[in-house]
Amino acid sequence: MEEASGVDLDWFWRGWFYTTDHVDISLDRVFQMEMDTENPDIDLARAREDMLNEPAKVGVTANEAEGLRTWVQRFPDIRDFYDENDIYTVTNKERNEYHAYLAELDEIERQVFNRAVDEDAEYYALEFSNVGGLVMPIILGLEFNDGTSEKIYIPAEIWRKNPHRVSKLLVFEKGKELTQIVVDPDWETADADLENNYYHRRNTPSRVEAFKFRNPYSFARRDIMQDI
Repeated sequence: MEEASGVDLDWFWRGWFYTTDHVDISLDRVFQMEMDTENPDIDLARAREDMLNEPAKVGVTANEAEGLRTWVQRFPDIRDFYDENDIYTVTNKERNEYHAYLAELDEIERQVFNRAVDEDAEYYALEFSNVGGLVMPIILGLEFNDGTSEKIYIPAEIWRKNPHRVSKLLVFEKGKELTQIVVDPDWETADADLENNYYHRRNTPSRVEAFKFRNPYSFARRDIMQDI
């Protein structure tokens, strides 16, 4: 096969012939990303919004609950430049640098840049680890917030340079957000551990025996021909 294809396939066959590895691909992390526009008025406004969505600092909420006020709140006349402006305040220097950056782009680069910024798509970075050791294609079942679903096949070549960890970037149109990702949704690759195949993680149904001794009615040991 190597002679016919002209491609080195050692990375693929090694696990099949020289190891007792099995298939277990884990979906470890999913990052939902937003493209920076390089425009300080847009990007810093997004950063401020992200900061405002963070939980309030414990010390601040405790002081407010006790009715305690900061020194600046008690004496507002001592407020200075840094009380009126924060790290998300856009400066003229940053605006000038942004316009200088645009001016350096040629026509084709400017068109590509403007298209990427205008599209403002949904970006997802998926991180996988090869827990079982055997390289296989990565099959993804995707569900979206609009009720649609999609199946993506990522060839086994994704493991060629790194057989242990890989990443994959998925790009969708704006507003089409992922609600569920499943690795090997139709059990096509004999993945040994299904618990690490989901984003968001979900509980795997299981049963426990009520007694320590062997259950004579265990479904795994039934032989209905003998019982009849």
